Amino acid sequence: MSLHRFAQWTAAATFLLLMAGGLVTSTGSGLAIPDWPLAYGGLVPPLVGGIRFEYGHRVIAGVVALLTLGLALWLQRAEPRRWVRRLGWAAAGAVLLQALLGGVTVRLHLPPAVSIAHACLGQTFFCLVVAAALVTAPSWPVRTALPAAQAGTLRRWSLLLLGVVYLQLILGARLRHTGAGLTAHVTGAALVAATTLLAAWQLTAHLGLPSRLRRAGWWLLVLLTAQVGLGLASWRWEGALLITTAHVAVGAAFLAAALAVVLETLRGQRLRLDAGAYLALTKPRITLLAVLTTVVGYLVAGGGRVEVAVLVPLLAGTALVVGGAGALNQYLERDADALMARTKRRPLPSGRLTPRQARWWGWALALSGLVVLAALVNRPSAWLAAAALLIYLYGYTPLKRRTTLCTLLGAVPGAMPPLVGWAGARGQLSTEAWWLFAILFLWQLPHFLAIAWLYRDDYARAGFKMLPLVDPQGTLTGRQIVVYALALVPVTLAPTLLGLTGMLYFAGALLLGLVFLGVSLWTALVRSNRSARRLFLTSLAYLPCLFLLMTCNLTASASISSGPRCCPPAVSQP
Repeated sequence: MSLHRFAQWTAAATFLLLMAGGLVTSTGSGLAIPDWPLAYGGLVPPLVGGIRFEYGHRVIAGVVALLTLGLALWLQRAEPRRWVRRLGWAAAGAVLLQALLGGVTVRLHLPPAVSIAHACLGQTFFCLVVAAALVTAPSWPVRTALPAAQAGTLRRWSLLLLGVVYLQLILGARLRHTGAGLTAHVTGAALVAATTLLAAWQLTAHLGLPSRLRRAGWWLLVLLTAQVGLGLASWRWEGALLITTAHVAVGAAFLAAALAVVLETLRGQRLRLDAGAYLALTKPRITLLAVLTTVVGYLVAGGGRVEVAVLVPLLAGTALVVGGAGALNQYLERDADALMARTKRRPLPSGRLTPRQARWWGWALALSGLVVLAALVNRPSAWLAAAALLIYLYGYTPLKRRTTLCTLLGAVPGAMPPLVGWAGARGQLSTEAWWLFAILFLWQLPHFLAIAWLYRDDYARAGFKMLPLVDPQGTLTGRQIVVYALALVPVTLAPTLLGLTGMLYFAGALLLGLVFLGVSLWTALVRSNRSARRLFLTSLAYLPCLFLLMTCNLTASASISSGPRCCPPAVSQP
């Protein structure tokens, strides 16, 4: 009971910290103390004006950090359940990261992306300590678990509610820190209301459910009503300090209530979290390549200039979308993957994860990435990422069983990360951006055809229509490899002709292109597994070398900046 009470006090202090943060934002006191971790060079500044709010926020944050560290140590010493001990350490890590983000926010003079991340991490940390307070209750282990059928339905609705509430908090943080995105926030509020009504109906309509869950359903309705009323009041009386702060506080309480319902539906379920399997679903190597090519697009568009507050969410959003696409692709092709030697050990064919887990994981990652791009970068980058996701899942994936032209369509989403990076830097696309797209598009085709030649037997077992299967002699395959490699040479020289890069890149790109073309010619002539593997390995070395040359030989000088974006707000947020 003592441990439970301590966890409750920690959760209450965290809730107070969120309210204090809301006061800081509502009063515009984020830079009232311009240094960190000290305050005007000392421990206690003069408590006047906005300094009172910012300093109070820091003091409460320090107390919460100490409480959280104490909770983690207490759980490590007294808690027999390993997952609860890990929950405590996760909370400790989150509060330390939160403190670091708070310092970065002050040092960089409140960059919107970092401030929004600070707000969202605060809500995540609150969820961790609330979970610790709930599961350490003496009555928690002895409560009766729900029947499997009821638990499954309620779990899906409660998880959906938790996700949309957290999404709404991200949109709210964006609105508070940038003043933009009111339409998205209102749309999110409507989605939260609809999901809450459906989840509450599930909780209150079934008389066989425990009374604690029925009460939770009614509390969700009460909190929804209060939050909608406060939202309308904050819009009507813009700048009203108590109303806006209460809106933040009720939002946090709403999130905690949704989390409590999720934990109740998980009671008694044997959950096995295979982090490696979830990571494998994201196809990490493809995700890394997409992130690196996004960086190239961003750097070339900005002439080498870097704005950390834009680049970090740009890369995070891209990684989430690409990782989610990889997971959903494995979900859609799980039967085919089980037939191929090179993919039968993936998480779904091997049984490490269920199709439902893969589907939820994939959509959660992809939609989260799109929200990050739209909220923290700009809408053009989000639209491009969404287009790539849809083409990959609903164009390329089904066409693999129907036509050899699937490779051409599959190269389209694979070539779009540089466009996402370009849009992240400038807020719009230009002719130069499409040359980067063309480079990556043409590079993928010899790369993919080499893979298709090496694994043609696997693809045949899975029923995929790859060119080497309808061209067993390899004549047409070799011819296409050479054509694409030949076209790649002048296309890679275009950035210099357009004034984006210098002559060092021109010479290096020409040399790399000729080497790649030579290996492609040898592959077309020999048409063996060995030559195809050589082409595959050469393609893996070619692209990083080319893009490294490009980013190192940009014509504009590089600089680190935390100032305005490379494009005016009117362009970046059309």
